[in-house]
Amino acid sequence: MTYFSAPTSELSSPLRRKAMLSALGALAFGAALPAARAQEAQKIEAIRKKIGGRPVTAEGVKLDLPLVAEDGSSVPLSIESGLAGRGGRIRSLDVYATRNPTPEVASYEFSEDAGLVKLATRIRLSESQPVVVVATTEDGRVIVAERAVRVTASGCIAPAGRGERSAEMQSRVRLPKGWKPGAPGEFLTMINHPMDTGLATDANGDTPPLRIIDAFEATLGGRVLLRAKYYRSLAANPYLRFTVSPPQGGDMRFAWTEDTGRSVEFKATL
Repeated sequence: MTYFSAPTSELSSPLRRKAMLSALGALAFGAALPAARAQEAQKIEAIRKKIGGRPVTAEGVKLDLPLVAEDGSSVPLSIESGLAGRGGRIRSLDVYATRNPTPEVASYEFSEDAGLVKLATRIRLSESQPVVVVATTEDGRVIVAERAVRVTASGCIAPAGRGERSAEMQSRVRLPKGWKPGAPGEFLTMINHPMDTGLATDANGDTPPLRIIDAFEATLGGRVLLRAKYYRSLAANPYLRFTVSPPQGGDMRFAWTEDTGRSVEFKATL
């Protein structure tokens, strides 16, 4: 893939040096991103810090979003990786919406039992922008994937919905059917919560303060399978579909924690 290209004869020496420096900067950040979008993503401090000085590749992670999102308050996103074993296993994923007031969307950490990473969720996008995923492998390599999404209605300043307070923190979980030890199993989880961004007014013209679910954890037999940190760029009623391959069944615990410290659990047996 080419990130900067121009015939040498068409550039003066100062312009050539400037172009080469620009291209090298993009490559240092990560050749996984097209040059124009790499320059935009470089402005996001959280992305720069996450990548650091490590080499970056674009191979190994697939990011899927709609090309056009009619409703920016709930945009479906899925991530899939075929990497596993010999140090190539995905250890963590970080999702960024580069033009949101809060670029961080969610961070996920996976245990050894996760196997091939596959997850889906819903995010908020304030405007048309590139969405970037930074994956870190067990042996320290970095994989960057990005996808541009056109947004027709902002999801961060849209009127805040105020559902029934009694329904908040109600969770739902679906376990895989016919699962066998060591085989991939798909789990669906959701919790009722407005994920107040602190930016949107409600029907009364008030702006509720920031209040979000900021942590999720799934454990099996006391051992963590998946741990996530959520930010206000995640859609209301946080939804997560993920696949893991635990070697054996047992007692499962799913826990969500609000930034106020309020929490709820769902327990089941796999």
